[in-house]
Amino acid sequence: MKKFLMIAATLAASSAFAGVKLEVRSDYVNTADYSAADGANVAGKSLFTPNVARLYLNGNVGEAVVESAWNLRAFSPVLVGADLYKVMTVDQFVDHLWAGKAMGQFMFKAGKLEVNTGGFERQKNLHGDTYLVSLANNGAGGNVSAATADAALIANPENSSGISAAYSIAENHKLEAQVTNQTNSVTVDGGVASTDKRHNMGLNYLGSFMDKMLVLNLNYTSGAGDVTGTGHAQEFMAASLRVAPMADLTIDLEYFGNKDKATTATTTAENKTNSTIIEARYNMNGWVPVLKYEMSENKADGAASNNSFKRDAFAVALEYVPKADEAFRYHVAYSSSKDKDYGVATGDSKKDMIVVGFKYTGDMAK
Repeated sequence: MKKFLMIAATLAASSAFAGVKLEVRSDYVNTADYSAADGANVAGKSLFTPNVARLYLNGNVGEAVVESAWNLRAFSPVLVGADLYKVMTVDQFVDHLWAGKAMGQFMFKAGKLEVNTGGFERQKNLHGDTYLVSLANNGAGGNVSAATADAALIANPENSSGISAAYSIAENHKLEAQVTNQTNSVTVDGGVASTDKRHNMGLNYLGSFMDKMLVLNLNYTSGAGDVTGTGHAQEFMAASLRVAPMADLTIDLEYFGNKDKATTATTTAENKTNSTIIEARYNMNGWVPVLKYEMSENKADGAASNNSFKRDAFAVALEYVPKADEAFRYHVAYSSSKDKDYGVATGDSKKDMIVVGFKYTGDMAK
């Protein structure tokens, strides 16, 4: 880690990478005991966790723009025998890394791109600015037993390698097309080789109106994924509206509709994950109360399934920024999620969490 930071400082001193930013959010998380939907007791947890730890290197090489982000702590748990190991892959380490070239009103990019799916919520989650993540953006609930599930049937994809072309229609209106590798390209869980049959292709519109009082973010992406070695046709749709009726108040309304059609030699099944969220933030002289509410649903195709359920969740948080020109922010949050109406299990699962922590964002080039 020390060697990497020294390399980053060296790059910051060069003309190529003039911008080096460190972003860290660290939390204490307490989860109370709860019952899973099948009635099994789930023990609570108490832990310290780096919610975000990322280093950004941005700059220019000739006329090209280069932007990158490196996850300093992004581990996947791997069980070997009875021992649990934390493993970081190259793909997890590199959040995004692309080179872009402007040509008139166009901007062309190539590399590992920041995909446009997931709306405003995705960006807040990446930068540690939310305390509840919707099911469609891969937010987890409380179930851990074998009889019930808590994960999205089809979640918005992660950043991926590809190319993009963005066109600035006007000063505050941009249209961008992306072509990236399909979901779970190259390998998937269990080491099954992907067939890489076709790419994900997406179109995104981002625009603001009425002196940025209204911001609209629309995305549609169609592609494929090999989740279990079979062909999957996938669709991701996001409609996000940000309303700023006054300078210190923002309200985000977002809808995500994801579909996954799996086809084998004999059957075709279509699964869906939908999420609707509303989040409001109000800045009162450095004190920022945050309210968020989520309604989500997993719809598994076919007979009753433990993967079909609905989720109601909310989060209440308070952020404190002592000085607007300093890099620290402190926060405390309470969130509660309830999974219900399972296809198999007859009960509900409700999980409550308390989060206390801070966020630091600093420019290492200064």
